[in-house]
Amino acid sequence: MRKVVGSDRRRPARPQLALARASLLFGALGILASCGVTSNAAPIVLPTQVAQLLLPSPTLPPTLAPSPVPSAVPSALPPTHAPTPPPTIQPTDSPTPELLPYDERKQIFEEVWRTVNDHYLYTDFHQLNWNALHDEYATMLEQEQSRETFYTMMIELVARLNDDHSRFLPPADAQTENTTINNNEVTVGIGVLTRARPDGGFIQSVFPDSPAARAGLEARDRIIAVDGRPYLADDGNMLGEAGSVVRLTVVRPGEKLRDVVLTRQEVQNHIVPTYHRFPGNIGYVAIPTMWVNDMDEQVNGALTDLVAEGPLDGLILDVRSNGGGWLYVLSGVLSHFVRGQVGVFFSRQAARPLEIGAPSGPDLRHVKLVVLIDNETASYAEVLAAVLQQQHQALVIGTHSAGNTETTYAYTLSDGSRLWLAQEGFRLPSGQNLDKRAEPGRCWRAARYRDGH
Repeated sequence: MRKVVGSDRRRPARPQLALARASLLFGALGILASCGVTSNAAPIVLPTQVAQLLLPSPTLPPTLAPSPVPSAVPSALPPTHAPTPPPTIQPTDSPTPELLPYDERKQIFEEVWRTVNDHYLYTDFHQLNWNALHDEYATMLEQEQSRETFYTMMIELVARLNDDHSRFLPPADAQTENTTINNNEVTVGIGVLTRARPDGGFIQSVFPDSPAARAGLEARDRIIAVDGRPYLADDGNMLGEAGSVVRLTVVRPGEKLRDVVLTRQEVQNHIVPTYHRFPGNIGYVAIPTMWVNDMDEQVNGALTDLVAEGPLDGLILDVRSNGGGWLYVLSGVLSHFVRGQVGVFFSRQAARPLEIGAPSGPDLRHVKLVVLIDNETASYAEVLAAVLQQQHQALVIGTHSAGNTETTYAYTLSDGSRLWLAQEGFRLPSGQNLDKRAEPGRCWRAARYRDGH
């Protein structure tokens, strides 16, 4: 039941950096160019008010090792756009929802409940009475339920764990997730992944060879208006019919507003890293996610290209808005910078080391390193930053990260649905535990423990 869940190396177009982003990036460049980085370096504050990542110490877990499994992303899938519904036509007879047989519902429910009961990382279930919840939901099962109603109930049950990682996916959603993981989804739109924010649609990724890429849109641009009216959360990734036209008002820090007119088309949703060189032999690689299954190969290709242009005196890794992903992607990226045991994953029953071997590409252990993070850096992206800080003496700068680093296991259930379960925590060789909730306005050192883990 437990599931352990080909690379495009074309170089993206060289982005034109805006003035506000340059204050952060070139502040990092100044650090790389002017000094060596030591393990006890003091936190620095750049003009954009960035803070260095600081980590607390935990209690020690038991020892023994389960099979390694990748982690999921806190906001696992890219946002989707809900198209405008067609006019409602009233049928003469309303269709009867498909009822799911009791035995099937009972089996799936028991699989979910038992898996959480046996493997969930937190023994107090975040102060839930998990046995009482079994009785509560078992009673609800005795009523006739449609497939949709039952799956909604399972989603709600797992959501009550309230850990930002564990979740239940019905079979159709699990299939969609597989497509995204394989980095080969095709949609009709302009070729962006966005995240709705109060001030507009924040662009997380721009797909190669898409209308957005040809118009010069970049990750971290913001869409503030669509066809003359404010951007709405329902606009999502700007999907629509092929050939339809949309006018966007876009803002980039330090630049004037501009309008772009784009025609929607079929787009290969291939997420790629962005990379280029700054003067002074400083490299820059932005890793948007570790969720797609070839991101380690793509980063390897980016670093190979940078080194082919000449030796690097410093490197900036940008994992802002990176929500994490797969363990093998994390290991592949780390392999360019560190070796050996760099931490330990621990569960209720066991612990296993995170061992990093030699890379298939450039060995950059000698290169000075800066890692950029923000409050949407989460999961294995946080592990990446913390390991590089302690093992490579990298300087980690930015805002507070999410503090959510549980490793989740994927369990495929008998009906094809999927349970993602927070099953492991992570600690550095120093004993510092990364899964914390940082308090606003304070550095990470002030973050509280979660249940002693």
